[in-house]
Amino acid sequence: MAKVVGIPKKIGLILVVFLLILTTGCGQNQQQSSQNQSSQNQPGQTPESNTKSTEPKTGGVLTVGMGADLTKLDLHTSTVLSDRIPLLHVQEMLVTIDENMAIIPMLAKEWKEDKEAKTVTFTLRQGVTFHNKKELKAEDVKYSLDRFRTEAPRKAEFSMVKSIDTPDDYTVVFHLDGASDVFLGSLVNPFNPAVIMPKGLAEEQAGKVTTPIGTGPFMFEKWDQGKELVLKRFPDYKPGEGSMSGFGGQKKAYLDEVVFKPISDPTVRMTALETREIDIAIDVLPKDAQYIKDKPGLVMAQTPSLNWGMLQFGMKKPPFDNPKMREAVAYAINKQEIVDIATWGMGEVAPSPVFPSTWWYSDAHANDIKQDVEKAKQLVKEAGYNGEPIKIATSKAYDHHEKTAIVLQKQLKDIGLNVEVEVFEWASFVSGPWTTGDYHLLNGHITPRPDPNQIYYAYLHSGSSYNGYNSPEMDKLLDSGISTTEKEKRKEIYGQVQELLRKDLPFESLYYYPVIEAHQSYVKGYNAWSAGYPRLWNVWLDKQ
Repeated sequence: MAKVVGIPKKIGLILVVFLLILTTGCGQNQQQSSQNQSSQNQPGQTPESNTKSTEPKTGGVLTVGMGADLTKLDLHTSTVLSDRIPLLHVQEMLVTIDENMAIIPMLAKEWKEDKEAKTVTFTLRQGVTFHNKKELKAEDVKYSLDRFRTEAPRKAEFSMVKSIDTPDDYTVVFHLDGASDVFLGSLVNPFNPAVIMPKGLAEEQAGKVTTPIGTGPFMFEKWDQGKELVLKRFPDYKPGEGSMSGFGGQKKAYLDEVVFKPISDPTVRMTALETREIDIAIDVLPKDAQYIKDKPGLVMAQTPSLNWGMLQFGMKKPPFDNPKMREAVAYAINKQEIVDIATWGMGEVAPSPVFPSTWWYSDAHANDIKQDVEKAKQLVKEAGYNGEPIKIATSKAYDHHEKTAIVLQKQLKDIGLNVEVEVFEWASFVSGPWTTGDYHLLNGHITPRPDPNQIYYAYLHSGSSYNGYNSPEMDKLLDSGISTTEKEKRKEIYGQVQELLRKDLPFESLYYYPVIEAHQSYVKGYNAWSAGYPRLWNVWLDKQ
């Protein structure tokens, strides 16, 4: 049975599986209409059909229904997607990623790499102001990155930074002892983002950011935990140059106010969309995609995703401190069955955390373990497992998390493991098993990373992994990936990392999950992004 942490009632396995089979859509009376609209695009492409309906209009309040609430307001110390989605409208980075995950300017208008001197020099855009009216200066960048290198969960990625100089108000020089492309990739990584804030902000707020201030198109107004987060348009926002792409380019806030509401139940979230309680719903279930397409007045924004689901092994305690038990689980898994149920067939099997369409993908990443139930049973026998209880920790914030856990439970019971599913509320999941590593098995999903170092280092290096994995051989490879300057050589190294990951099995990649969002037809300029981040700049309302 599935135990829900923070929820009084248990979910019966038989009932859940029954619902998985019978549930085919949101609502019984689906209407066919010539007015139905949908917006689907490939990774990196921006559909034009939803951007040319009318001239942009300024004003109005837009409400977004999210699957999970924020956990904190300090992006320097957060690794949670539900924190980043609203707050990356408030705070920005020195450089960022475009639609295709390439590095582009943001607060810096240009940069120069000196590979011999091992320096990267950034020239800041002038006239950019924070929400407190202070002009962005080099001292703010140095303060922000020094703080990030001290306090961020991702601080190990910046180990190659020896020092930061500010020769004038608009120049920042980073002195490195590692590869500059690794450094740039770390700067633009939106996971636990290295956002720029005014110098001294955290100290003014008792050591941690409780009122975020940035340079973004929207300003933080308030957060009523569990109810709503409110952002307001920043009238003095100065956008970057070039067409809007990814997090960068010409961004403009047309909306007076944006409200983010946590609605964890996907059915309730869809009902809120239908009744116009919310204007945009993110984390739409795959099973509801066709219903949205056929519903007058609603638009589906869908794109293939770079997000990937994973199963982590808790290696701090039995039984998965035993490599034979980890291998047994890997051979027991039928990934296609997980894709069919957890994503309603709209996702793809993931052989590795590196997406196949990226430059970093190699034969090592394509090599996957194929299901072999008999071999899995033999490995369980060799491991000396005697029916001890095993729990899969998962979250109820994302429907595909819980469905994946239930499918895994069945597959692992088929090889003789005594498995239960423990379902956590989102905040408890993040502060508990996800960050403490105190679990047998844990499933969740990871958002895209521009550089494979950011995927592998965080989860595999002994200095940053949560689950107890510690391999000197892996550490050496990961450290080489940072220090090596030749890109082709780095690609070879990360192929070796994937091969060692396949051997040691601290985690297993499961599936790539699609981005599916929906909005009212009067919401204009909105497009889904394969990186999985809703962007509400350049969006306006055209209510009749």
